[in-house]
Amino acid sequence: MCAATQAAFKYRIERHAFDVWVCLSCASEFQYPLPKNADTFYGEGYYTGTSAFNYQDERQKEHYHNFVHTARLKTIQKFLGVLHPKILDVGCAFGAFARAAVREGFEAYGIDVSAFAVKEGNKISAYEQSSAKLFEGSLTKLPAREKRIFARKSFSVITLVEVAEHLGSPRAAFKTAYELLHEEGILLVQTANFEGWQATNAGSNYHYYLPGHLVYYTAMGLKQMLSGIGFREFEEFFPVDFSLYAKWRKAWGNVSKLRDMLCYPKMTYYHLLSKFKKKGKPLTSSYVLYARK
Repeated sequence: MCAATQAAFKYRIERHAFDVWVCLSCASEFQYPLPKNADTFYGEGYYTGTSAFNYQDERQKEHYHNFVHTARLKTIQKFLGVLHPKILDVGCAFGAFARAAVREGFEAYGIDVSAFAVKEGNKISAYEQSSAKLFEGSLTKLPAREKRIFARKSFSVITLVEVAEHLGSPRAAFKTAYELLHEEGILLVQTANFEGWQATNAGSNYHYYLPGHLVYYTAMGLKQMLSGIGFREFEEFFPVDFSLYAKWRKAWGNVSKLRDMLCYPKMTYYHLLSKFKKKGKPLTSSYVLYARK
């Protein structure tokens, strides 16, 4: 993260049997030792709910997820100015965000380490006649055959939504993102902020400590690393870069019984709570950072 060399043991995450260490300089946390072949977490079982560490499969509810995607894209467009709108979604899964971007006028691509997710996502794009294209790979292993698409300074926006914590080599990955962006390009990172009181108070029980989450960021550590790479003009959002209304509309896809409506007061309370700080730190740990090249 910050290239410091001093770290200390912090927690044993007993429920998943791994250790968390903390950087004594920027307070970023990380698994140590890192799991070998972490990309193997993201096979078909990860997306279909048959493995111990799972992803929410949005394919059946993409219509509702699009309310959030569209709202986020409108925020992105406010930051872009006159840049050519070419966007790369890193960790794209089945490509819903990339397809939403196409509908908003972007030239959109996605990249993911999961061959299964990329294959299934491209099937959906083909069925919908969307120009969004997905590729297997990562920021540290770009598709070798797609040099034109992934040329230096070719993207105006790169997004990592709940992806940064999965990176085993974050500094190298974000350096590649910097190289891929136009001058004035935008990097969007959504991840947990471990400066927030939500993470601090939960301690080792914080739900974000998961086998595939390799790095746990602080807002300070993330901005420090990105500044060292060359990014500037940071804009922070607590909890996210879109409205509570967009969240409500997305959540409607999970409502099938009256008791499911209980998610709405909880969601509203959390969203509003995220706007406040105590002793200079946000009360929750939800966090989105925009950084300009």
